[in-house]
Amino acid sequence: MKRRSILIAMLALAGCKQEPTFDERYDAARSTIGETAREIDRDLEQGMARDDGADAPKTREEEAGTEVPSHATTAE
Repeated sequence: MKRRSILIAMLALAGCKQEPTFDERYDAARSTIGETAREIDRDLEQGMARDDGADAPKTREEEAGTEVPSHATTAE
């Protein structure tokens, strides 16, 4: 009977899982964040390669309509 209760107690303790430590949780979070950052960078690079500047912000001259033609030179 005593052996049976010891065996039951040992099985109960073996079934309990210890909570992760701070370092373990930190490492897991850092890994997840790193993976997410790499995915975002990859998506941005692919999007930029596809757009080829189609969504590039306009310069002040382009917005004002005073853009200097590319064939004109400023030096005389």
